[in-house]
Amino acid sequence: MISYEIVFTVALVVSTFLAVHLEESVHAVASFGFMIILLSGLYFSLGAPFAAVFQLAIGVGTLAVFFLAGEMLASKKEPTQRLRGKLLGVLAAVILSLPSIALSVTPNVQINSKGVPFSEALWGLRGLDVAAQGFVILVISMGVAIILKRRRS
Repeated sequence: MISYEIVFTVALVVSTFLAVHLEESVHAVASFGFMIILLSGLYFSLGAPFAAVFQLAIGVGTLAVFFLAGEMLASKKEPTQRLRGKLLGVLAAVILSLPSIALSVTPNVQINSKGVPFSEALWGLRGLDVAAQGFVILVISMGVAIILKRRRS
């Protein structure tokens, strides 16, 4: 029987790979959005609702910036990517996710938790990451604003 972790793993890798691989910006942003939702769902299923909510909030901001940047800055010519290329991308992503399904990596680390719940430990470890994601969104937003201002003048 296939566990939900395996389904999440494959779906995360496939949606992430497609977000990078797809040539049409709207499809790539939609795939990235699906990846953000899956990642947030994975955090929630692991008992970290705060990390899940913040990942979703950061992801929504990132999606808005990527969508606007993709629509405003992309060329207006039609992409030539065919269904065959998309299917090959999905197949490559599934193949890339096989090691995470087949291999089990358990670190040999002793943890002295002292009653710290998993959600608090994860949020403590992810705090810097979430702040960095917010900074990346800010930098991308400023870059898009500068480019659009130059185009307008």
